Amino acid sequence: MGTKIAGAAIIAFSVAALLAAPGGLAAKGRRGALIILTKADGAEVKGELVSVKPDSLLLLRSGDALTIPRDKVLSVTLMRRSRKASGALTGLTIGTLAGVAWGGSARVSGATSAMGTICGGLGLVIGMVSSRAGKAESIIQFTGLTGPAADERWNALGAYSREGRLKATAKRPGP
Repeated sequence: MGTKIAGAAIIAFSVAALLAAPGGLAAKGRRGALIILTKADGAEVKGELVSVKPDSLLLLRSGDALTIPRDKVLSVTLMRRSRKASGALTGLTIGTLAGVAWGGSARVSGATSAMGTICGGLGLVIGMVSSRAGKAESIIQFTGLTGPAADERWNALGAYSREGRLKATAKRPGP
C-alpha cells in the first residue's frame, strides 16, 4: 500500500511541477535582456537592461542600478539567457512520470517509486545537458555612428529593456 501512495505522491508532484512551469517561463518575458556593454575605456559591464533614456542606459547588476552615459557606450552585446533551469524541470517531470509508469507496470513492491526516482534523476541530467547555455545573440555597435543612424540603434535598444518589454506585454490583447 505504501508503494502506491509513494507513486501517487510522485505523480502529483510531477504534474504540479509541469503545470507550474509555463507560468514561471512566461514571467521571463518581462525581464530586460541580459547584455554586455563595452564602454569607451574598454571596460565591460554585464547586467540586465532596465531602461533606455535619450542620454543613458540603466542596468541592473547584482542588485545595484548602474547608469551608463550614452557617450561612454561603444557597443551592446545582447545575450541569450540560459535555459538550464526549465530544461531540468521538464526533464525531471518527464523522467519521473515515465519511471512511475514503468515501475507501476512491473508489479514489484517498491518499483514505482524507485523507477520514478531513477528515471526522474536521469531526466533532470538530460534536461540540463540538452538545454542551451547563455551566449551572444547580436552585437550593436555605436562607434563611429552619429546623427539619425546612432539614434535609430539607440532607440531600438528600448525594445530589449525591462521597461520596453512591460509596455509590449501591456499592449497585448487578452484571451
